Amino acid sequence: MHQLIRVLETGGEMATAMLLTKLGSRAEVARELAYRLYNICERKKWADEALSYNALVQSWGEVVRLAGECAAGMPVQQGMEL
Repeated sequence: MHQLIRVLETGGEMATAMLLTKLGSRAEVARELAYRLYNICERKKWADEALSYNALVQSWGEVVRLAGECAAGMPVQQGMEL
C-alpha cells in the first residue's frame, strides 16, 4: 500500500495502475488498508499522514480503470491536464 502511495505521488495514476496490475487480488486489500489508516489519522488529527492515504483512496476508481485497460492491452487515454 505504501508503494502504491509512493508511485501515485511520484508517477501519477498511470504508473500506479501499472503497479496495481502486478498486485492482482491483493490490490483491494491495499485499498481497504489505506482507507482504515486514513480514518485512524483523521481521528488522531494527523493531517499530514492522512493526506497520502486519502489521495490513494480518492484516485482508486481511476487507477482501477486504467489498470483494467493496461491488463486488457487496450490503449490508455490520458486525462486532460488543467
